[in-house]
Amino acid sequence: MAASLSVKALWSASALRAPLTGASAISSHRLFHSSRAQFTDSKESTDATTPAAAAEAEAEAVAPVEQKLPFRRRNFNKWLRTEGARFATPSFSGPNYIGETPFPMNPLFKPTPPISNAAKEEIYKLHRADSTKHTPRQLGTTYNISIKRVEAILRMKHLEKEMIADGFVAQENFTKGMEQLMGVKAVRSEAITEPLVDILPQVGSPKFEAVDEDKTFTAEDAAKVLKRRPLAEIKSRMLEEERQKPFKLVDSIKGIPQVEAAPTKAVSRNSAEANPRFKFAFQDTSKNNKGTFIREKDGTLHQVQKA
Repeated sequence: MAASLSVKALWSASALRAPLTGASAISSHRLFHSSRAQFTDSKESTDATTPAAAAEAEAEAVAPVEQKLPFRRRNFNKWLRTEGARFATPSFSGPNYIGETPFPMNPLFKPTPPISNAAKEEIYKLHRADSTKHTPRQLGTTYNISIKRVEAILRMKHLEKEMIADGFVAQENFTKGMEQLMGVKAVRSEAITEPLVDILPQVGSPKFEAVDEDKTFTAEDAAKVLKRRPLAEIKSRMLEEERQKPFKLVDSIKGIPQVEAAPTKAVSRNSAEANPRFKFAFQDTSKNNKGTFIREKDGTLHQVQKA
């Protein structure tokens, strides 16, 4: 009868001597399967484990946990498995909006792609090469952007060069990645244009003027009725102001008056404490070595001397 059994259990001698409980009982018992059918079934079940079956098993295991989550969280997880699954591998050929616009509740807002960093660098180099020839107005006309945007690009690029010279490390890879995600093109489309100057006068309540059909009514006549200067006169005045006060780049770091530094004394130098971007000043409040210390970018430690 013992030969007909498909499974034989062999218990260790320690289990027979004294009863065990908990993890000790589980570890001390040894179960051996001598059935061929049992071995074949376990092998077939192992071979049947495919990615689809694993995903189904994972979904079944997650289902009880999902039931315990709040309603909003369950909907969010469902969205991640369906529509939101494409955001796990975003496209680098353009923006990755949930809909067609960045704000689904405002479909009328359709922003244009930003100007590439290469175009900004080119604008800055042209202006630095010849500021009288490549003025903000001329650069705005060439690149189809407003004068204010050109001036902002020139100031930001000038500040960037100063910071790099002062030890700041520019995140160029981050800029390239963001340009790919925003769909920035190396050559800006000619269809994207901005007015050079936005002239927005203060508009009050509407005014009406009765005019005969055969009478000419020009922009100058409209300006007289509205008691304002004609638009052509406003533009010419702005051009004259640009000639009298041309755009100039100002060194934002060098232009600030420097405060006379207090005398210091070199204490030590540790290359491991070097930082190419910043220097640190800290106050030591210990009893034996009170005072103010400055850690330079090269790792040198200076102690500020009392006046």
